[in-house]
Amino acid sequence: MVLPIIIGLGVTMVALSVKSGLNAWTVYKTLSPLTIAKLNNIRIENPTAGYRDALKFKSSLIDEELKNRLNQYQGGFAPRMTEPEALLILDISAREINHLDEKLLKKKHRKAMVRNHPDRGGSPYMAAKINEAKEVLERSVLLRKR
Repeated sequence: MVLPIIIGLGVTMVALSVKSGLNAWTVYKTLSPLTIAKLNNIRIENPTAGYRDALKFKSSLIDEELKNRLNQYQGGFAPRMTEPEALLILDISAREINHLDEKLLKKKHRKAMVRNHPDRGGSPYMAAKINEAKEVLERSVLLRKR
């Protein structure tokens, strides 16, 4: 009686693993090696001329604004967090800056923490940076007080 339940759970786990693996592979295969290196903050001293264009995203799965923001970002964190860096960490777009209030900031902070919380496999360092980004924007003149 317990055996069919165990088998069912095993099959379900395998199916979900395969599905997430295929989704990850779909995104991964659209990125060039230099783009992957750039996203992982790996510096390549002298990329060959044929690969210079590979630093730009070729994926249609990522919207244009995010492509531009990631292509301009040099990687790493500044010693003291700046407002542009905080906006990038919390994924606040240029359109949302005009409407940035406490409610939107809380929503973006929560979304980032859900994705990167240490209890769910995220990095404690990134969680600290997300909290720091929220604090920077709370003190910022960009935040509209109601």
